[in-house]
Amino acid sequence: MRNVFLRGRDLFRWADNFLFKLPIIGQYLYLRQLIKFLVVGATSAAINFLFLYFLTEWLGIWYLFSAVLGFIVAAAFNFLVNKFWTFSSLGKGKKALNQLLKFLVISVSGLIINTLVIYCLTEFIEFDYRLSWVFACAVVTVWNFCFNKFWTFR
Repeated sequence: MRNVFLRGRDLFRWADNFLFKLPIIGQYLYLRQLIKFLVVGATSAAINFLFLYFLTEWLGIWYLFSAVLGFIVAAAFNFLVNKFWTFSSLGKGKKALNQLLKFLVISVSGLIINTLVIYCLTEFIEFDYRLSWVFACAVVTVWNFCFNKFWTFR
């Protein structure tokens, strides 16, 4: 388990070095953080979608319930990686608990937005639930970055 953690840390170090060397991006902290946030978000989205698809298509679970479960798993991954890599927030104890509570507020509100968008697009506009999920992810990504950058991990 320790080797997996060390390899993951090396991957993050490599990505940091790569981003820092890129023209323009390497010069601006906000831009590097946005790129990192998008990479973490894309990975979280993949985790979320895999849960959504697997639970709905293979196990026959209602698509909204699957979406909520996928969102929760992806949010846990998202918090840890964004805290330590994207925003390099090494706070411990009370500060870390404060960040977690803020993150949970943003995540729960993001989950509500996500679920409403998926439901409305699927039930009222008759989009496929997977396409509805894509639109919901776009909306929630903007929401999450803004609030996490300027409130949770500032």
